[in-house]
Order: sequence, then structure tokens, then C-alpha cells
Amino acid sequence: MTAAVTTNVLLICGYSAFLLAVAYGFDWMARRVAVRARQWRTGSFRYHADHDAWICPQDQWLWPTSFDPEQRIVRYRAKPAVCNACPVKSGCTTSPHGREVTREIDPWPHSEAGRFHRGIACLVALISVFLPVGMLVSRPGPTDLLVLLATVAVAALASVPLARHLWRTPSGFPEHIPQQAVYEEPPRDRFATRWGSVRNRTTPRES
Repeated sequence: MTAAVTTNVLLICGYSAFLLAVAYGFDWMARRVAVRARQWRTGSFRYHADHDAWICPQDQWLWPTSFDPEQRIVRYRAKPAVCNACPVKSGCTTSPHGREVTREIDPWPHSEAGRFHRGIACLVALISVFLPVGMLVSRPGPTDLLVLLATVAVAALASVPLARHLWRTPSGFPEHIPQQAVYEEPPRDRFATRWGSVRNRTTPRES
């Protein structure tokens, strides 16, 4: 007759499953908050990947001006002459140099905030693996041993998607954009003397 699984083993397996759910739930909430924060920063601005530029609600383009290798963000800025004459500037920006929008080049969770929150989720998932492993030290019976080993295997496999980012970090440095750290003096706006050209008013800049 097969021995029944002890209560302690069932509790450990249940708590391991609970920790896995917490890890994935925390990662999902952190991702959702990051998406909402990005939408709040950009507002109604739309990013066009084919031009690597943003377009504002007034149908004006914001072009890349610099890339910060430390924060791994690309900065885009509108033409000052357009922003300063815009009828809705007071609700958009107070800068006389044009509205600036930033874009993180790394997808979730490879951004700085993403790595931090994913690290917490990985730690919680790792605890869900170690709990049944620690129970194995008590030399459980055959039935409990099988249940604990199965729990370890399931928890380890379920943790792989969370930890996969550790060995799949993207590069993606934009070579065509000048690098500029956040503490450096911003360069003179190169669009200030070029806004009068017809090409800049009608078509996006070629790469």
C-alpha cells in the first residue's frame, strides 16, 4: 500500500507554488507600472521606428539628438522654432530649446528598473526551489521524496523564464547617434538654423 504524503511536505509544496505565483505576479506588476510610466512620460507622442523619431500631437517631428550610454536612453528633441511658436506649448514644455522625449533602447526587463524588479522576482522564485530542497535533508519517505523532487523540478523549470534575461542581455547601441552622458553639457540645438528648409518641414530626416 502506498504511503500518504505527509502534511509537512504538502505545506512545503504549496508554499513553493505560492512563492512562484508571487514572483510572477510581482514581475507582471512591475512591467505594467513601467509601461504606464512610459506612457505618462510620452503622453500623446507617437514613436515611428522606421524613422527613429517621435511625432507630437501637433504633427511635428522630434529627432534623436544624443544617446546616454550609462542610462541607455536616446533623447529626442523638437525644433525650438516650432515649439516656441506652438499654441499649446504651455501645456507641453517650458524649455526654450524644444520639447524633449526619451526612449529606453532595452526592452523589459533589461532596463535598469527592469533588472532591479526582475532580480527580486528571481530571488523569490529561487526560494521556492530551495524550500523543498531543504526538506530533502530530513530524509523523507519514498512517497514524500518523489513529491519533493517533483516540486523541485517544477519550481526550477518555472523559474527559468524569469532568470533567462541574465544571459540574454541585448546590446543595441545606436551607432548613428552621438553619445552624451546625463551630466554633460547639452550641445547647441542643431535644428535652430535648419528649420527654414522645405525638406525639414515636409519629410522626416533620412538616416
